[in-house]
Amino acid sequence: MTIKKSDIGKTINDNRFYVLIVLMMILGVFARNFFTGFNMKAIFDSTVLYALLGLGFTVCMIAGHMDLTVGAMANMGAVLTMGMHTLSGRGWAFSIAVALIAGMAVGIINGILVSKAKIHSFITTLGMQFVLRGAMYIYCGGAEIGDKGDYAFADFLNSRIGFLPLSPKAVFIILFVIVTAFLMRNTRWGRNIYLIGGNEETAWLAGIKKDRTVISIFALSGVACALGGAIFAICQSSALPNLGEKGVSPLLVALAATIIGGTATTGGRGSVWKTYASVYALMIMSNVLTSLSGKYEIQILSNGLVLAACVFYETVTNYFRSKRIGERAFLMEELARAKPK
Repeated sequence: MTIKKSDIGKTINDNRFYVLIVLMMILGVFARNFFTGFNMKAIFDSTVLYALLGLGFTVCMIAGHMDLTVGAMANMGAVLTMGMHTLSGRGWAFSIAVALIAGMAVGIINGILVSKAKIHSFITTLGMQFVLRGAMYIYCGGAEIGDKGDYAFADFLNSRIGFLPLSPKAVFIILFVIVTAFLMRNTRWGRNIYLIGGNEETAWLAGIKKDRTVISIFALSGVACALGGAIFAICQSSALPNLGEKGVSPLLVALAATIIGGTATTGGRGSVWKTYASVYALMIMSNVLTSLSGKYEIQILSNGLVLAACVFYETVTNYFRSKRIGERAFLMEELARAKPK
């Protein structure tokens, strides 16, 4: 059997993805000062954390797994970065490196439990999520860790690049997403992820080292999420042990963006680039609703409704798609012609 490179990772031309973007842009017309450079920069900045969480979640889901620790690992990255810098007096480079190593370590543990111990990824990452939350509360004593006057790096990350509505942190995240998307579509490692998610038996017959690949995707997810949390904490100049518990859950946004971007819940299809675009569309929706209503609760409700609608849409389309499996159009036409009149 010959597998074409162009056939690996081919995503569905999902109308819900494009409809959401067009709808949000139309709604932007009715929001005051929506298309200003300042507001566009604010929207790009708001995608930084969720884009990296969505990236990790998407890669895992393409392989047929779920990583429910994305929010907890971002929280860990934020707390460790601020803790190393403020409490231990380390530099930003060392503090971020510690957070990334911790994220990779947690991801590798998740991957080993899923691939070697054969524990379902949902159960594994759900349990690890509570472990990380408890560990972060113990580390910081349940209190906020604030930066002690060192705002130069945060000011640089939040600054505007010339006339562009972009900041250095937003540009870095976009480049990170582009590199990951390239690796997913143009390397053996990336194609193996799509093949494992699409058909494990075929992947085994092709000689793919499944366990090693699964461990690598969870490690990538851990690094991406820890990096997102670290950047978020630096730009906010503080870190809390309960990130997202009192507002829109980062996990919910990452899950919604992944599904809206066309990633199949059954694995084998998806795109990190479309996930990023979906995060951007969700941030536009939040920005517009805040401008029109002024109520933060509307954001939480809208994210939940969008996710529910997308899950329902995929369930319906998967049902009708399963009805067409094995159906060959030319044979149906011949049968129709052969029927006696």
